[in-house]
Amino acid sequence: MRRYIGYRDFVERDQRSLVGTALLLTGSHDQAIRLTLWSFHTVGLTWPPTPWENPTTHAQVTLYRRFLRKPSAAGNTALVRLPPRQRVLVVACLHDGRSRAEMADLLGLPVETVEKELDDAVDTLTKGDVARLTKRLATQAGEASVPDLTTRALRALRRRRSRGTLLAMAAVLVPIGMIAAFVLLPPGMAWTSSLRGHSAPKAGESAAATPTPRTMRAAPTPAPEPWKPPRTPLAIRYAVPAKCPGGAVPAGGAGDVTCAGWTLELSDAGRSELASATCGRPGHCESTLRVGDAAQELAGGGEKGLRVEPAVSPDGHRVAYLSAAERRYVAHDLRTGVKRYLSPVLAPSDVAAGTRVSVSADGRRFIVELGGRRLRTDFATGRSTSLPDGRRAATVQAAGWLRQNYRVWCDSPNGRHSAAVKAAGERAGAGDLHIIDAGSRQVVRRLPLPAAKRPAEPEVVGWLGTREVVVRLKEKDGGRTAFYRVDAVTGRTRPVEGLPDGEPIVFGALTAS
Repeated sequence: MRRYIGYRDFVERDQRSLVGTALLLTGSHDQAIRLTLWSFHTVGLTWPPTPWENPTTHAQVTLYRRFLRKPSAAGNTALVRLPPRQRVLVVACLHDGRSRAEMADLLGLPVETVEKELDDAVDTLTKGDVARLTKRLATQAGEASVPDLTTRALRALRRRRSRGTLLAMAAVLVPIGMIAAFVLLPPGMAWTSSLRGHSAPKAGESAAATPTPRTMRAAPTPAPEPWKPPRTPLAIRYAVPAKCPGGAVPAGGAGDVTCAGWTLELSDAGRSELASATCGRPGHCESTLRVGDAAQELAGGGEKGLRVEPAVSPDGHRVAYLSAAERRYVAHDLRTGVKRYLSPVLAPSDVAAGTRVSVSADGRRFIVELGGRRLRTDFATGRSTSLPDGRRAATVQAAGWLRQNYRVWCDSPNGRHSAAVKAAGERAGAGDLHIIDAGSRQVVRRLPLPAAKRPAEPEVVGWLGTREVVVRLKEKDGGRTAFYRVDAVTGRTRPVEGLPDGEPIVFGALTAS
């Protein structure tokens, strides 16, 4: 029962308040206790809660919905005589502190309808006196007789666990039995039904012409499965998008994943146990992994949609991305095989204005941006916290200014600096790399780029840690493309070999080569 650590404390803490709420709805102590136990059982099925979920809120919402599905009324109080939905609105808003907008979303009603029904209920009960009604509800709920429900709640979960074990065994044994039946079935016999047995082909009919129930059909492209990476000591050098529509996912609306699939290029000065690894020379191995459910594009944001990229830790051992299969951000450690969830399941409003994931310079903390909120997850502990707007990175706050002055720029992992080339409206220094202090929005370094033999278009591709910037020089006549690592402090440049051209690139441990 290690999974249910903290569940007993949750039941002991919330049982009195939940029974009080249920008593207000039903008017009966017995019915209130049954309703509360159902609510505890539902919460226990998904225990432990994720860091962004409140089990008390989950239990209260479950209690409202269960009551509306099977309303009951005992006694002759004015509250019990109200219609079930009005009763829920009164108790939820005036006793449990829910807002009217929250209840409108929960019940799938317009806010105006919720306000009208609630006002009508208050007029009926106390002639519009909200304060008096709130005090009356608190008094009635406090009179609830509440036995200790922890033992009963835990017993129900144990029974559920035993049934789950039996079902799991059945799920394993039934396919084995079916496979054995097909293997032992004599040749020329066509399987028809487990109840009617099997029959031989009719006279004059060949076994090959006998129809079988498993007819091959042209099926649509299935949605990608959640990625299960192999454990490997190799480090991710970089990630590039795979081709679509091979990994396309049918879009049903704004925010849906329309293209999925990224390819990870791995390398290390060591040995690899991956089947796909190739070692060109002693002590040097390379490999490729495909993350089929890593989102590339989301519906919305114009004809091209919203682009989504993964994040790779600077040491190349951790990768985070938006999973098209699970519709939430996940992160994997390739060395240990540990997986962490970085966000809840996303709603369309979370990605309407774009979303992204980033990783700290030490590879330990991942930050997911969803609409107007930001979630930071410590990979070591799995703990997620919401970051206030005041702690937004300087590069995020300076995005508008950067957009006005540069066509393309890249932000450093620590959120303090940005790098860009060819500033808009600036003739001199068009071939310079600009290092910008995002806080003051000043160019603190102007570093010359390597001279090309023919006219070339420079573009910043990304940062390597917090000091080096990778720049791409592409000849304008469609000729050669070269990549360089530029030290953002000294201006020293070094060529980078083996990078693909013409695709977005997300860097990891580029030095692992």
